[in-house]
Amino acid sequence: MTTPASTIYAIVDIETNGGAPTGDNITEVAAILHDGRRELDRWVRLIRPARPIPSGITRLTGIDDTMVADAPEFADLAEDLHTFLGDAVFVAHNVSFDLRHLQAGFKTAGLHYNPRRLCTVRMSRKWLEGPQRYSLGALCDFLGIDNEAHHRAWGDATATAELFAILWRDHAADMEAESGRGGGTSWWPPHLPPDALADIPATPGVYRFLDGDGKLAYVGMSKNLASRVRQHFNGSGSEARSQSLRRLVHMITWEETGSECMAAVLEDVLIRRFHPPLNRAQKVIGKGWSVDTFRCRQDIVRLSLKKGGTATSLKRFRSRAEGEAWLRKEAEATGLNPAWAGLPGTAWSEGWVDNAAARTLHNQRAEAWLERLRQTRRTQQELAVVDLPEAPDGSRPQLKLENGRFAAYRFNQPKAEADWIPDTGSSRIDAVLDRHFAGS
Repeated sequence: MTTPASTIYAIVDIETNGGAPTGDNITEVAAILHDGRRELDRWVRLIRPARPIPSGITRLTGIDDTMVADAPEFADLAEDLHTFLGDAVFVAHNVSFDLRHLQAGFKTAGLHYNPRRLCTVRMSRKWLEGPQRYSLGALCDFLGIDNEAHHRAWGDATATAELFAILWRDHAADMEAESGRGGGTSWWPPHLPPDALADIPATPGVYRFLDGDGKLAYVGMSKNLASRVRQHFNGSGSEARSQSLRRLVHMITWEETGSECMAAVLEDVLIRRFHPPLNRAQKVIGKGWSVDTFRCRQDIVRLSLKKGGTATSLKRFRSRAEGEAWLRKEAEATGLNPAWAGLPGTAWSEGWVDNAAARTLHNQRAEAWLERLRQTRRTQQELAVVDLPEAPDGSRPQLKLENGRFAAYRFNQPKAEADWIPDTGSSRIDAVLDRHFAGS
């Protein structure tokens, strides 16, 4: 028989009308105080968001504008909820989603909230064997948990509390110990304010970690800034690297770029320009890898993956692994003999024989494929400017090319054309452009 926890847990679920965490798009909050064995108290409220609830959200949750018309706004309930949660360990199924929205709402109300936290998705993946998926619905089906109101905060919070109790039965000591890590003061950089991550958007962009002197300590990019920045501090990376970041970072800034392509270009430019001390791997500017083609003595069209590259290389990559993955994908999709396509020994090369008919078939497929690649390269070389998707602030990123190679970039403002910022480029940017023009 398990004993109650010495720590109190707040099992939380929220519903929103969609969009980034702002605090004013929450439509329902349910919080259950729990000691591992039983529910101790419950806080459930409908909340009126700042804008109408989309019909798709209503179909999913059952919450519509009529239901929340007389409900209070989040700001009116923030202090009461903040007091209810207290210093309990924050528990949710995919904890970052619920916590980000509440932190944003609390910040708007002038309240700091940075609890220790546990994620039932992570704990279920760690300790439950057998489920095909780890969504709350899938786990309820697997464990026989009856969720009376799926996609309502009170229903999902109740189901999560039952899941929490099942995990507690066999892993109470681990969960008690884990509740002292992965959240709050145990992982949080000591020089950052508690709500430093609350406003980071879940959009493509570049982020910067600044040290106590305001100098750039680390720069990174992601198609989801909010998720990537949190990964640096939640224990998913190496402990030594995480400790270095916690010690050095005093401020986090970010820039939304509108696309992953522009984020990758800007990250590479900033690393080469400022040499941040924690970007050790990216600062090693190698020649990259490339795929080239040639005809051997048997008159077979062959491909080879090699270090470096030239202007006539078919494709350029940041690493050997990236090049091999691309070759496998293309050879399989195009029907090339992988042994002749630079991939000897692959399992799906079986069935090919080395005779005249096989060489002819391989060569025909290879020539057609190569022509498509060359046409893409010609299109790239003919372009002087590449227009990329607009950033959320309305700026329009552009890349300047010279003979198909990156030469400069800029962010044009809605009513003003910016000056070009020249750059020498790198093998990484070459690879980024290749992927962009290939549409991958």
